[in-house]
Amino acid sequence: MKVYRPRGVRISGTGSYLPARVVSNAELVAAGAPLTDEEMVRLSGIRTRHHAAPDEATSDLAAEAGRRALACAGQSRAGVERLILATVSPDHSSPSAACVAQAALGLAPSPAFDLTASCSGFLYALDAAARAVATGDSAVLAIAADIRSRFVDPTDRATCALFGDGAGAAVVCGSGDDDGTGLVAIGLSADGAGAHAVYVPAGGSREPASAETVAGRRHFIRMAEGPQVYLAAVEGMLATGEALLEELGLGWGDLDLVVPHQPNRRILDRLARLADLPSEKMFVNVDRIGNVSGATVAIGLDEALRSGRARAGAKILLLAAGAGYTAGAALLVVDSALANAASRVPGGSSTRGPT
Repeated sequence: MKVYRPRGVRISGTGSYLPARVVSNAELVAAGAPLTDEEMVRLSGIRTRHHAAPDEATSDLAAEAGRRALACAGQSRAGVERLILATVSPDHSSPSAACVAQAALGLAPSPAFDLTASCSGFLYALDAAARAVATGDSAVLAIAADIRSRFVDPTDRATCALFGDGAGAAVVCGSGDDDGTGLVAIGLSADGAGAHAVYVPAGGSREPASAETVAGRRHFIRMAEGPQVYLAAVEGMLATGEALLEELGLGWGDLDLVVPHQPNRRILDRLARLADLPSEKMFVNVDRIGNVSGATVAIGLDEALRSGRARAGAKILLLAAGAGYTAGAALLVVDSALANAASRVPGGSSTRGPT
């Protein structure tokens, strides 16, 4: 894993958005899911998740999270010089959802593009944003957004209860100094040998959409080797986190909070045991929002800041592993300006409309 250490780069504001509709396990069971409510909780720890409204697309979720991040940062739209959107469920195969979100946000013409890194998406977007700021951009909006509910087979035991919809965002900018706060380091990796462990078989150039692919239900998420994916997620996050911390001369005990991707509660519990992390140092919201793919870390960071769990001076490890296999980790030392900005801006992540 290559570790990048941006100098004088910080997050000035965060925002998140969860669609208004909350879907319980009981609703999934009533719709024909092949698991009971109790089995869903036992296997995944998930009790509810949010599903996008019929008129909502991924760019809508992204734009709402972006508005909230800009408001938190006190950042003008005119000052945003780049928009990076991590997603695996864009509005269309072309053009990018980032271009649609850029227009919805009323940003000035500037670079806007999607990137795909599955559940590690926000860490990849954060890395790209930090590099852009380090090479001259004044402010970059990094967003992760997904609507995974529309790609879930309600009859598939492996995935029917796991996924939800949502978006998270961060404004990345220069700090003007290097006082040890802000984005200290980011590390990314990928191992393409696991590319088909979790994937959507049809809809791309290898297997374009057709009447046959629709009839064969090949446009849904498939996870044929659940136990292997479970182990890969635990090992991927643990190894990625340890590699970044070792590079910085730190250990798990030096951290104030870990904000990991939220694949399911069993994975998070095992990660905490292996890293010897007490419960108060592990941020968990999977029980109420499910697995929101690349957006989970961004949503978690925003919630941690707004709830006061990520205070000024805190060392926060952002951590993810996902399909591909991809993985990422970032160390954020919260500066007082970010902590104060998050506490000033009201509104929860599931309130529809700008805050």
